[in-house]
Parts: sequence; C-alpha cells; structure tokens
Amino acid sequence: MSGAVPDALLTLLRWCLLALVYLFFFRVLQATWRGALAPKRVEAGAKGRKARSAAPAAVPAGGGGNPGVSSAPSRLTIVDPPDKAGATFAINTELSIGRAAGCQVTLDDTYISQIHTRLNRGESGVVVEDLGSTNGTYLNRQRVTAPTVVTIGDRIQVGSIVMELA
Repeated sequence: MSGAVPDALLTLLRWCLLALVYLFFFRVLQATWRGALAPKRVEAGAKGRKARSAAPAAVPAGGGGNPGVSSAPSRLTIVDPPDKAGATFAINTELSIGRAAGCQVTLDDTYISQIHTRLNRGESGVVVEDLGSTNGTYLNRQRVTAPTVVTIGDRIQVGSIVMELA
C-alpha cells in the first residue's frame, strides 16, 4: 500500500477543515451582527443632524442678507479626481447623480449606487438628499442622513468623486 495516507495526516486535515467551517460561520455571524447594528447608529446620528440642518434652511428662505442676491447654488462642478475635474452640471429643478443611464449626472465609479443622490431646488434653496445608497453621500465630509440645504462652496462626495457647488 504505497498510496495510503497516514491516519495522523487525515485527522489533521479533518481538524483544519472543521476550523475553517467554524471560522466561516463566525465571519457570517459577525457581518450579520454589524449589519443589524448599523441602522441604529445612523438613526441616532440623524436625530442630532436634523436639528443642525434645519437652521441653514431658514437663511435662504428668509432672504437673510442682500435682497435679490441668492446664496443658492446654480451649478455643480467635479473637482476630484483630476481626470474628471471641470465637468459642470446645471442645477435647475432636480439633478440626480448615480451610475444609471437615466441620471442627469452619470458617474462611472463602483462605489456609487445606480441612483445615489439627488439635488432639488425648492423654496428653501437647493437641498441634497441621499437616496439610500450603500456607501453614502457626504456634504463637507459629513454623511448626509436627511435632506440638507446646501450653499455655494459646499462640497458633495459620492464614491471617490468630489463635487463643488457654485
């Protein structure tokens, strides 16, 4: 029996396989547990941000500073990455951003959802809203969890694309 495998080697391989199965189940449980806790953290953070994002809405709606001068942005310009920089999009009534062909701003980035975020022009100014994207929308490096009024100079990041409002 020259082709026989020693019993000690078979036992070692069985233990290794068992350890890999347990490791796999541990990782699945860990990912499930983190996924179950993540929405609670976002909801807790959203309550604090809603109060802060409500205050800027009053300034554009009230006409605060100079009458006739609007601080609401009228266009969106890509500033980063350099190979896409300079592309400009007009913000009329609604501007959707994503990978889908139906979006007004179609971006080719694997971290961007099909329909990722939306900019709406309303009575209170221009509002940015994340549309339930996987990786989130960021306004000035803070995650957008509720519709938030934006002003000229604000930066919006979706995936690895950074855009500035003007």
